[in-house]
This record gives sequence, structure tokens and C-alpha cells, in this order.
Amino acid sequence: MLNEVAPWILSAKFVVGATTQAQFPQDERPQVAFFGRSNVGKSSLLAAIMGKKSLVKISSSPGKTRELNFFLVNEAFYFVDLPGIGYAKMSIKQRYVMGDMIREYVENCPQLRGIVYLVDMRHIGVQLDLETVEILRGLGKPVLVVGSKRDKLTQSEAAKAVKEIQAKFELPHPPICVSVLKRTSIEVLWNNLLEAVATEPS
Repeated sequence: MLNEVAPWILSAKFVVGATTQAQFPQDERPQVAFFGRSNVGKSSLLAAIMGKKSLVKISSSPGKTRELNFFLVNEAFYFVDLPGIGYAKMSIKQRYVMGDMIREYVENCPQLRGIVYLVDMRHIGVQLDLETVEILRGLGKPVLVVGSKRDKLTQSEAAKAVKEIQAKFELPHPPICVSVLKRTSIEVLWNNLLEAVATEPS
């Protein structure tokens, strides 16, 4: 049956919520991970891309994702919802455990083709974002910086935010900026993700 919200999706299903490397899918299908600060809209964006809101756990409380959640898309590749970073109510021990798990995944997963890093367009230049993107780039994986919550800004505010994101993250091109609510640039992002999973790992 055609997915009217996301017609590019033929099938999408949740596979596993992993807390150890042994639980990661072991097949050769490529993977794209979604990352960012807590409450930046990762889970909502994944649901919008896949056209199935009920498929992804979306909480009103930030920091709820404590696992690496794998979704098999079109039987061809995986989207991976990584735990958000920077949530104050999480214990220091939990932060270290999750940080180590994410780093291990990024460093050691040969199927990982790239990382979509979401930045809230209302709060650009947060040091945690800048440092995290720098670390991810240092680990050798392509990072696609995407602006989120486009609908929260006016046209002029959004134009200014696009320029700021491009400058602060040293991007060669203006970033894709999305709105889950209005579905702005969701298909554009999908096409970029298709290119990523089609790229052979370096």
C-alpha cells in the first residue's frame, strides 16, 4: 500500500533497541545515524521521513532515548536513532556509558555511511554542538548538519539562521533545514540520504 505521507517508503520497521555492540544488526546493509542534542527533534524527524509516527517513540520529555534504535527501511538500509546528548537530568554515569556506546558504534561500524546531526535553528552555535560535530568528523564519518524546527522561525530569521549554521559549522553549502510540522524539505533530506547509503565506505 502506498504511503501517502512518504511515498518513497515501501516498508519501514523497528528492528532492535541496542545497548551493546553485540545487539547491533550484523548484516551488510548500509546505515545512516541521526544524532543531536536532546529535544532537537531526531525521533520526530525519523517518523516524518518514514511516514509512520507510531513507529518511532516520541516523548515530550527530552533524553528518553537510551538505546541505539535501528529501523530497517525498504528492506535496503537502516536508520539509527542515537541517544540525545546534553540532557541535564541524566546521571554522570549514564552519560559516560551512552557516550562510550555511541563512540564505539561510530568508530567500529563499517556499514555506517554517515551521520545526520540536527541543530535547533533557534539555538545556533551551542558549544556542545560545535564540539560534537568536530569529534564526529575526526572519527572519519561524513556528517550532514541539518537545521531543525524551521517552522519556529520567520522567513528572515530562517535566512539568517541558515547563514549562521553554514558559517559556524564550516559547511561548503547552505544546510538543509526541515520542519516536521509543515514537512518542509523532508523529501530533499530523503534524497540526500539515498545518496549517502549508495556511497561505498571509505
